[in-house]
Amino acid sequence: MRYVAFPSLHEPPLMISARLSIPNDERDEHPAVLLLHGTAGPSLREGGYADLLNEAGFATLEPDQWTARGLVGGAASKPGSVLETLPDVFGARQFLCEHPAVDDSKIGVLGFSFGGAAVMLCANRRLNEQYPGTGRFAASIALYPGVWSFNHLPGYEFENLVDTPLMMVTGDLDQFDDDPDIGPKFVEGLAEEDRRNVRAVVMRESHHGFDMPGVEKLASDPMSHRGAGGAFIMSCNPSAMNQSRGLAVEFFLSTLGG
Repeated sequence: MRYVAFPSLHEPPLMISARLSIPNDERDEHPAVLLLHGTAGPSLREGGYADLLNEAGFATLEPDQWTARGLVGGAASKPGSVLETLPDVFGARQFLCEHPAVDDSKIGVLGFSFGGAAVMLCANRRLNEQYPGTGRFAASIALYPGVWSFNHLPGYEFENLVDTPLMMVTGDLDQFDDDPDIGPKFVEGLAEEDRRNVRAVVMRESHHGFDMPGVEKLASDPMSHRGAGGAFIMSCNPSAMNQSRGLAVEFFLSTLGG
């Protein structure tokens, strides 16, 4: 693992620092997965997935999207909109595309909460076309992205999707959505041409942040409770955490190869 920096696609660009891990094997090129942190900023959560992905043969890139903006994380110190961070995400993809140890046809993205919402938006064909030359992610995972906001809030359209697989993972106790089965319901409501590429998985007995090691707290966010805002529970469920990590590795092995 080493620390790197890459320019976002803003004008002028932000210089985003990141942790880059390349498997220590004999291959010249590797599939890669971009890992996007949540509102709290970089944490042990991303590394838990990165370690298993590295072992399975994937390069990983873990950007710190907050420091370049002078933010410390949390509901009171985050960008005003997920849309503001998409130039970071596509800048990261461009960085990976140009890296000699990465197969630019096999780049996936996985995001948590705020980062998960960015993953959802990156699946929108219209938003992809705003960043010509960076291509599209070959496979995507959105973990507890606040599903209620999509196709509900302006700018959060999840339609006319790129033709690549996306897995959405939610917790049945997540107080952002207040609906244990919002993922499957949401997928069922998509247009047929979009629905065929989207899979919903529900983690049982799981709150927001179920895969964040050691977290057990009451937090607050204006997007919780379907936009009503207020307190919500963040709680690690070790069983769901391990299951979700395993699902991520299996998903990317099946879509990108190892």
